[in-house]
Amino acid sequence: MEEVKSYKIAVVGGHALELGFKVSGITTSYTCENGTDAEAAIGKLMQDDQVGIIVVAANLAREIKDRRLREALTSSMKPLFIVVSEQGAKEEYEDDLRQLIIRALGVDIMKAKSQS
Repeated sequence: MEEVKSYKIAVVGGHALELGFKVSGITTSYTCENGTDAEAAIGKLMQDDQVGIIVVAANLAREIKDRRLREALTSSMKPLFIVVSEQGAKEEYEDDLRQLIIRALGVDIMKAKSQS
């Protein structure tokens, strides 16, 4: 039987976002004050083979200057990035569920059969 590998979820955001995810059981997190801090944290997390998903606060994602990291936010499959707003407002990088599924699976499973 093939062994199933499990990955960790990590969070990069402000104190409130980090605290919210810690309450849900996430243990790998970084509290960041600005884009520079977020770049350093994301860089470390991308080097960790055990991290499969990185949740990033949208306000920090906007501040990331490193081109490689900005591209990873929108196109990386491993780790998969999920950008969320700490205030609940729709942000430039914030993904909706349908787009995350398409990125993860490569197909639009929510597409209606009549559209096929």
